[in-house]
Amino acid sequence: MSKNDAQVCYMRAYMPDGVLEKRIEMFPCRIGRQNSNDITLADPSVSSLHAMLTKDEEGGSIHLEDQFSTNGMFRDGQKVQSVVIDHPQRIVMGRIYIDFALNEDELDVLPPLQGQPAPQKQEKKETPEDFRNKELEELAASPVNRSATFTWGNANSAHRGIICPHCWHSFDVSEFLFIARHQSLMGDPVLGADAAQRFLPSRFTPEGNAIDAAGMSCPDMACPHCHLRIPQAAAEMPPLFLSIVGATASGKSYFLTSMTWNLRNTLSRDFAISFTDTDAVNNQILNEFEETVFLASDQDALVALRKTELQGELYNQVLLDNMLINLPSPFLFTVAPAEHHPMYEKVKDTLSRTLVLYDNAGEHFEPGMDSVENPTTQHLLHSDTIFFLFDPTKDVRFRRRIKGVDDPQLSAAARVQRQEIILTEMINRIKKYSGMRSGQKSRKTLVVVLSKYDTWRSLMSHDLPEEPWKWDSELNTCALDVPLLKNVSFELRMLLDELCPEIVSTAETFAGEVLYLPNSALGHSPELDEDTGLLGIHPRDIEPFWATVPMLYFLCQHGFIKAAAPEKHENYPDVKCRLSGDIFFVEIPGRRKPLQVPHSFAGCQLQCPGTDIWFTVPGDNAQ
Repeated sequence: MSKNDAQVCYMRAYMPDGVLEKRIEMFPCRIGRQNSNDITLADPSVSSLHAMLTKDEEGGSIHLEDQFSTNGMFRDGQKVQSVVIDHPQRIVMGRIYIDFALNEDELDVLPPLQGQPAPQKQEKKETPEDFRNKELEELAASPVNRSATFTWGNANSAHRGIICPHCWHSFDVSEFLFIARHQSLMGDPVLGADAAQRFLPSRFTPEGNAIDAAGMSCPDMACPHCHLRIPQAAAEMPPLFLSIVGATASGKSYFLTSMTWNLRNTLSRDFAISFTDTDAVNNQILNEFEETVFLASDQDALVALRKTELQGELYNQVLLDNMLINLPSPFLFTVAPAEHHPMYEKVKDTLSRTLVLYDNAGEHFEPGMDSVENPTTQHLLHSDTIFFLFDPTKDVRFRRRIKGVDDPQLSAAARVQRQEIILTEMINRIKKYSGMRSGQKSRKTLVVVLSKYDTWRSLMSHDLPEEPWKWDSELNTCALDVPLLKNVSFELRMLLDELCPEIVSTAETFAGEVLYLPNSALGHSPELDEDTGLLGIHPRDIEPFWATVPMLYFLCQHGFIKAAAPEKHENYPDVKCRLSGDIFFVEIPGRRKPLQVPHSFAGCQLQCPGTDIWFTVPGDNAQ
């Protein structure tokens, strides 16, 4: 076997408590601190995902590539971004020395490190971060309506893992930088001359605030990597990451604005969950959007939200590794049980989380827009759930089916767009940076939100209730009607499969669970402002429909709210189901072709759209 046709690679990592040896046969191979990687290096100096081994399919060469790690990779004292493993060589990641070779015997060619024990298989010790990651994986794999058991260390722990919501760097509490307050302490090497200095404190006030060089009390903290401010509440509660993706002008800003505004009321009133700003500074733009749409003093004037820009207030520019990097500015919310929650004392700690929302300009998701200096969409890797906004008014096939609706978004001059390209680009970026193998499905939940429901609601076979949740007298809160959402999702899947099959196939090839939900952020068609030529809406006409439902499902998945007990229907006797791969083929009397039901619906009772025929999909996870 030639070195240019390598099939395997060998590595020897000198860890603080022993030597770890691996024979690597599967590529790409992810290397990092988190135990979700293929090779785990449990050391604080190693990034969560530090590097990746890949194989060039054309030449067969094996490459080791840095994955935007904090401490980088070094060879012979020089920082390197990529290395070809074509001869034995020693790489340093953080403070860990690692030898790589194409043959096991070649590892011994490199000189041993002084003070290191003889190579032996290392028994990996479970660290607090391993424990936390294991619970995260259990959360992702658990069915809807489980009890949340997530813990984030404990009150007496000196090392609780923190994930920066700006750059996603993982670090210990002891590594927090503090932000100087004295006006003479200006100039930061990462944020620029106009930013206050960041420093690692050695003195503290009795209240626990750091003391800067001028003797002032400094309560504000910052990430040790990007130096951006992290609110204290975000440091105290584990994060839930959520990304919103969609084409240009698909209505993402209206969707986000309507969703957060209505969640502030719905969650407290119906589910005994508080939903508040974690930080008014980070949420300033979104709060202004809410005021524009829902609190306008002139209810008859046309209002509109400004377009999300490629740069500006929604992004932070920092200097990392001598490069100016644009990082997205997240919206931060605190989600916790309200005091009138029936189990407040029992769940107030386990159900208190920081919700981190990301919204980008649609252009950022277009092919060719992802770069080292502009990694604005890498939040996709960390998001537990992704909302993909599909705009039916931008699809010519939907437009042909929508009749009798007077909406400027449906005019002949309105732009149409192939939205599966945005979805494909999103998926490719996740695969690129996470090292997902071909054919592997993500454990993320993908919610395809069909926006502007008020324009195409006639395409649904049944009218939908305004509030898909029910009062549960035993809980003294409402429960989300997940069985109804599953049925609506199935009908929308069939509609999309008929009109836009590429959206369905692309989504379901990527994610193990895909949910399709209707949504109307405004509930009313906009009007054309003759003075500006832009679309706007009268605040008095705004009636959002299912604005909160995608987020309620997300919160139900994570144990914040309960799922309603399903209403049982009599199964039609002549329905037959057979499983092929990950699809159930359901034969319905009178239909020429069987229904295709994804395996994620296993155990659900579904109604065949347009009929009174009910059937139960085989499985043991009935909703």
